[in-house]
Amino acid sequence: MSGAKARVLPQPNVPDPLAVAPKRWAILGTGWIASKFVEALQASTAQQVVAVGSRTLDRAQQFADQYGIAHAYGSYEELVASDVDAVYVATGHLDHVAHASLAIEAGKPVLVEKPMAPRLADVERLVELARSRNVFAMEAVWTLALPRFSVVRQVLESGLLGEIVEVHANLGERLVDHHRAMDPAQGGGVMNDIGSYTLMFANEIIPGLEVRAAHGRRQVVPGVSAPGAVGEFHALLGDAQDRLATVSASMLADTPTTAYIAGTEATLVLDAPFYQPGPVEVRFHDGEVLRWHEEPLAHTQLFWEALEVARCLDAGLTESPLRPLDRTVQTIALLERARELMGDPLDVV
Repeated sequence: MSGAKARVLPQPNVPDPLAVAPKRWAILGTGWIASKFVEALQASTAQQVVAVGSRTLDRAQQFADQYGIAHAYGSYEELVASDVDAVYVATGHLDHVAHASLAIEAGKPVLVEKPMAPRLADVERLVELARSRNVFAMEAVWTLALPRFSVVRQVLESGLLGEIVEVHANLGERLVDHHRAMDPAQGGGVMNDIGSYTLMFANEIIPGLEVRAAHGRRQVVPGVSAPGAVGEFHALLGDAQDRLATVSASMLADTPTTAYIAGTEATLVLDAPFYQPGPVEVRFHDGEVLRWHEEPLAHTQLFWEALEVARCLDAGLTESPLRPLDRTVQTIALLERARELMGDPLDVV
């Protein structure tokens, strides 16, 4: 039909990982995600991990020895004062603001693990600090830097789906035996650990969403009288045009962990796990299906967010267009509002 949009999926608009000019990275924290981040950078990019810091020199040195990192520091203050181009903050949820602030005050660009902080007021304070110091800061939502999501963004921009009607995202992984993830005192619970992915996804597709209803369920620990962390939640969101999004996340059970974006012309489907590398499928009302294929390479692809930081620094940017600080604030506001509607505003204390 004359004037009809061509039915073809775009290719990812991403750089050659080895062609991005290397930056000297410092790793603040030595946990599981820090290890995966370093492994990804060393395996697939020219980025240089040159320093690591921990609360003790022994732990920092062990990490440095394991990954061939030149400098190990027994305090975060020493780390951020070292000669590096960027700092990756990979400590616990409740420590992100303090540790990112250390780096920013030292004039070091930061990539801060998600969520940037569980509390909205803390995120707003960190954003204000970064902007006042004119220092680059970005929340480490690696999903948005992946080739898969470059395809998604281009599909949305092309209008191939028509008008967006509905968005859905689900993420579930049984983590009831994971002490840190289920400990409210450490910022554990489904809202921070995995729920932020679902709310982030919904708000990326339909900016300006508000939480209209939310319900959560706590994980009861046998023999312990204190309330456990919220292990599962469901939320309904809507915007001023009454476009709807439904999101859910669980650490009590393994769930499909898929997502879709439904439009008037077609529906885009992301197979599990939707927030990691994988294929993109667009299904049209007449039965035609377009598919872009990508192997499910999981956390080996964490390096894409580091490349985005390097690209922004080379361009003289203080925020990433893939994850502007205002969008981070919006997601954390949704998390906080969902907690309020669940009658649990102090889920993280």
